[in-house]
Amino acid sequence: MNPPDAAHVIFIPSTDAAFRRYVDRLRTSVSLRNPEELQARLRRVFPRAVVRRREISGEASAWYVYRDGGWRPSMTGSWWEQAGLPRVEISREGWIDRANATARDLLGIAESDVGARHFTDFVAPGGLEDSMALFGIVDEGHDLTATALLRPTSGDVIAIDLHAWREDDRLLGVFRLADDVEVSVPAAAEPVLPAIVCMPDTDAAFRGYVDLSLSRMPEPTREGLALRLRRLYPHAQVSADDDRWVARRDRVDEPQSAETWWAEPDLPRVRYDAEALIVEANAAVEAFLGRQLVGHHWQEFVTPGSTEQVSAMLAILAQVGHAESRFRMPRADGSLVEFDSYTEVDGEGFTTIMRQRDEAPAPIPSAATASLVRGS
Repeated sequence: MNPPDAAHVIFIPSTDAAFRRYVDRLRTSVSLRNPEELQARLRRVFPRAVVRRREISGEASAWYVYRDGGWRPSMTGSWWEQAGLPRVEISREGWIDRANATARDLLGIAESDVGARHFTDFVAPGGLEDSMALFGIVDEGHDLTATALLRPTSGDVIAIDLHAWREDDRLLGVFRLADDVEVSVPAAAEPVLPAIVCMPDTDAAFRGYVDLSLSRMPEPTREGLALRLRRLYPHAQVSADDDRWVARRDRVDEPQSAETWWAEPDLPRVRYDAEALIVEANAAVEAFLGRQLVGHHWQEFVTPGSTEQVSAMLAILAQVGHAESRFRMPRADGSLVEFDSYTEVDGEGFTTIMRQRDEAPAPIPSAATASLVRGS
């Protein structure tokens, strides 16, 4: 049986424009031959969803699509206005920028993870495409109230009641544990990580960041990996090469060089501890960045949006011992400078030596990353 026309789909509740738009988009993009198939697909993210066929003699066939399995008084009223509920604020690119203590505990993340986690890190198995579509609908300005599935870092899938809306340049979400919901998703298996080659292969820090980013993705995709890498490496690209992925740090591969450029004594040099507190800085580095560094933390100076990546990179550097890499950061006047870096770990301290790149940095492809999570 072919699905009925959109005019013959009856939505309950009828006031939820976001849910209506999601179902309409789903039905036009996926072949769903009967109510049972639509119901199964909806339950990837709406575990209460029920779809039933209405067949009344003399009337056109229609489908009833219940978002919450039927009329539910517990979903009426502005329950999300209650104090103390888990609350998150998400950028339009999908990054969790703020989360209160209750939300962090439920998601299973530390305060230091806020800013470094993407909302897709917490989708239930098989729900990546649908979650991104819903994110895009809320980003368009449609409020969403629904029961949805969430997978905290513990790996256990749970059901939550969620209210999400857009406010200026951010998306807000308030949620609570949902009752009377039987979560029937397959046992969460370890994600199948692709064979991946990193370029340049001499950059142990970049390789470590690629591995860390992949480990946080329940459903790895090339676009999703590139989105994460660009938080720290703005030129990063991920392409397919037969049955493997190639993650490139730079726009253009460069020939490897055996030179130890960091041995030059007059280069910008800075030393800092395991908390990223800068304890030594020579005159060359302060002239290079146009600011005084000693007594400040690196997090105060990095590119906006990458603050929480500092701790992750320090952990990687501490593990590999030393690394030659490439970064960029703002000078005191706001201009971005791109530089080669060599970092060596000595006990609990780090020493980084810098060398300015000749070419001007390219802008971060924010429009492309935004389109990924907005479903455009």
